Amino acid sequence: MNKPQKKSESARYWEDHLLSWESGAYFREGQKDATWWDKLSALFRGDAMYVRMSAALELIRPHLAGKTVLDVGCASGRFAFQMIQAGAAKIYGTDISAEALKIAATRGAELGLRDKLEFFPSDVVQPGAPLPQADIVTALGVIEYFDPEAMSAFLGNLRTKYILLDFPDHARKKEFPTWVLRQVYIRANRLPGVYLYSLDEFSQLAEPRGFKDLRIVKSRNFYYVTNLPA
Repeated sequence: MNKPQKKSESARYWEDHLLSWESGAYFREGQKDATWWDKLSALFRGDAMYVRMSAALELIRPHLAGKTVLDVGCASGRFAFQMIQAGAAKIYGTDISAEALKIAATRGAELGLRDKLEFFPSDVVQPGAPLPQADIVTALGVIEYFDPEAMSAFLGNLRTKYILLDFPDHARKKEFPTWVLRQVYIRANRLPGVYLYSLDEFSQLAEPRGFKDLRIVKSRNFYYVTNLPA
């Protein structure tokens, strides 16, 4: 019998911390699961995570009709639900947190979307992690925790032609005081490394995996890497 693979560093961290982070980031629904740090970070972050999700939806909406999407790092399913309501035929959502996925499945059923949604756990940077075929893969706030080796494995696991990923580019270091405050948060919470890529650096990892014609698009002050038709 094959021994189970050791979880990646980012998977181990987010498995324990995701619900707290999400509770702080999406504070409009309450912060009952947020730690002190995540409540504090929400004061500085404000509505940014809501804006990021809305911006991504604006970009992907024209491509959703009748399509199947894999949403990586889906947490409790907010973006998945929005994409279904915007016209997607099927959403697969994956995350490392079983608790978040249970919440996502319950909410999906309450919204009457059970037949269009499927949530499952996965450590997507493990080489050979089984992921479903999809027309498009999305990820918000995910790939910045992948070092080059993990990023290469993640991209190699994807079974899709098109991607729309929240992009952790070098420009974020210029965001003062946000960047400085984030460094404090990272160290205080022992968060795995944050890796910032230029488009050229990302393309060097993605193109051997079949992802061509990559470009950066900006929407509402957030940046995404994609190869969706313009």
